[in-house]
Amino acid sequence: MSLAPLILPLIALFQPLQAPSVEEPAICAAGRGTELTELELDELLILRHGRSPRGREILQHLLEGRMVDAIAAERDVRVREEELKARVDTLEEQVKRSGEAESLEAYLKASGVDQVMFYEYMRLAVLQEQLTRLSVGIPEGTNVTGEQQRAWLEGEIAERGVTEEEPPFQRGVVLTCPPIQIKTPEFLAHLRSQLPPEELKEACYHLLLAKRVRGRLPDLSPAEIARAIEAEVARRRSEAEADPSYAGVSFERLLASQGLTPASLAKDPSVLIAALSGLYVDRVYGEDGLRAAYNTDRDYFDGNYGEALGVRVLFLRAARFTNDFIPRTFDKAEADMQQMLSVLESEEEFLAVSQARSEAQGELAKGALHWMPKLDKQVRSDLVAAAFDRWGGLTELPEDPKQRLLGPTRTPKGCVLLWLSSRRPAPAWELMVQQVRQDMRRRFVEDTLKPSEVTISQGKQG
Repeated sequence: MSLAPLILPLIALFQPLQAPSVEEPAICAAGRGTELTELELDELLILRHGRSPRGREILQHLLEGRMVDAIAAERDVRVREEELKARVDTLEEQVKRSGEAESLEAYLKASGVDQVMFYEYMRLAVLQEQLTRLSVGIPEGTNVTGEQQRAWLEGEIAERGVTEEEPPFQRGVVLTCPPIQIKTPEFLAHLRSQLPPEELKEACYHLLLAKRVRGRLPDLSPAEIARAIEAEVARRRSEAEADPSYAGVSFERLLASQGLTPASLAKDPSVLIAALSGLYVDRVYGEDGLRAAYNTDRDYFDGNYGEALGVRVLFLRAARFTNDFIPRTFDKAEADMQQMLSVLESEEEFLAVSQARSEAQGELAKGALHWMPKLDKQVRSDLVAAAFDRWGGLTELPEDPKQRLLGPTRTPKGCVLLWLSSRRPAPAWELMVQQVRQDMRRRFVEDTLKPSEVTISQGKQG
């Protein structure tokens, strides 16, 4: 099914800027003179989180808080000020005894927790405990467990029944559970308060970038944009279907696990950015232009996308002197590795030792296979150079396992041992041109707008 009928209405959002209306909507972000309204951000938040696992979790959190308040009103249960103060004072003492902060207020500030919101959560927590105690018949002075409170509230919600609306919540209602009704503005406000600030900023960046990318291709018709978006969604489908980690899982099911559909994905500005940046590069460069760009910056492209060595890394933290965080000296780390070298006779043995002992993090953790080009950013440049001096350009790998080991080598933070697992030769132009095209797309995006150029209005930080 073509996505064009679903995509075309969205494209108006990213048309080159026109004269503003009489009543200007509130601005929540800007970058290089391009502005973003609160309405535009809210539409994207609903698109991305109206049914996402995190969005549903945030909605459930809001529902539970509202329901506790509603049931308390029905049953005339209130939190006494002195009881709430006693709970807060207890937390204050715990914070001071722990040494984490001088006061509860300082602790909340350091943790990025709004003080007003904290007191509201405390009030709801005390209310929920009181309501559970009354409903279940737990005597005063007897502890009410978290499991009991959760079971009581879940039972109340299930008994009353929940009706959820489908995004984008055209009627302005997200969820109904008598006697409460959660409306879209309330859900959005709670969503913004719960999402990390960096995620909100990323959403603003994508929307602003989409507008600016669209502005750099002002002559494109809506139909051309729709075709480009459709091609980008198809590319992502093919990529997902070729990924062995998703074997047996359809593209639709994969999207559904994220609260999305192919139609909602097509409306995301990140898809428009990818689609139009590719279109821009194809228009401006073509294959001859991409080859010229490659020849102009050949060291960069070959260093990042050319010949690569498949290596496994074993890393032990070390320093000149030991302390509470570094358990061994450089001499001890080197001695341990020399002992390992005496028994390592295969890649399987190197992998087993790495999984048991390596302290490398991220992509290099537990001896994972890492494809290392000449300009690799995960391994130190001197180690990369030494590895290519020994193994670069080989057509056949050494049979002797000792010839596949490099190190141990000292680094500022410890000692490293490398194992050569395989080698990938530089790709033919038919493959290299795809890398050049992708890199030129990245450059186009960075030239259009960088994340650091986006400023966010404080009102939309939650």
